[in-house]
Amino acid sequence: MTLGIANSPPHHESMLKFKYIKVAGRHYRALNLTHVTSILHAMQKRPSWEGVIVSPDAKLGPDGQGQYPILSLTWYPEHGYEVHCIELEPISYFLAIGEELSRPTVYVELGGQGQELWPRELFVPFAMALTALKHFVQTGGRDPALPWVRINAFPRLKVKPRKSGTLTHAPLV
Repeated sequence: MTLGIANSPPHHESMLKFKYIKVAGRHYRALNLTHVTSILHAMQKRPSWEGVIVSPDAKLGPDGQGQYPILSLTWYPEHGYEVHCIELEPISYFLAIGEELSRPTVYVELGGQGQELWPRELFVPFAMALTALKHFVQTGGRDPALPWVRINAFPRLKVKPRKSGTLTHAPLV
C-alpha cells in the first residue's frame, strides 16, 4: 500500500443528522440520503470554487464539539470531485482514485489564498463521490472500502504568480 493511503476504522451506524451549505451560501439545509445525488449533480452546474460542506446538524458546544465530522466536496469540470473528510482525529483525508499517486498536475486554489498543483488521482468520478457521500451521511465517517490519502502524504507543488502573470512552481516543504 502506498504511504499515506488509509482506510478509516469501522464506524457504527450514526444517529447524527447532517446539514450542508454551499461555500458561498448563507443558509444551511437539512441533508439526507434522498438529496445526495441531486447535490452532486447541482455542483456540476456551479463554479468550481462553490463547493459543498456537509457537517453535523448540531449546536456547537463551548469546546467546539458538534462541528465534526465534516465532508467537503468541490467539483472540477475537467477532473472530477475533490472529496475531503475531516473527522475527529488531527489528520484529514482525501478520497483518491487508487493507491498510486502521480506527480502534481491539477491546479487547485485553496480558499482563495494559496494555489497548488495536486495529483490527478485526488479527483474522483461521480460514482466514487456519491459512494463516499452516502456512507458519510449514514455513518459519519469515511467509507473503509474506498482509498483515502492523508492530507500530509501526497505530493504537491506551490504555484507562485510571476509579475508577468505566468505561473511558476515551487515544491512544498
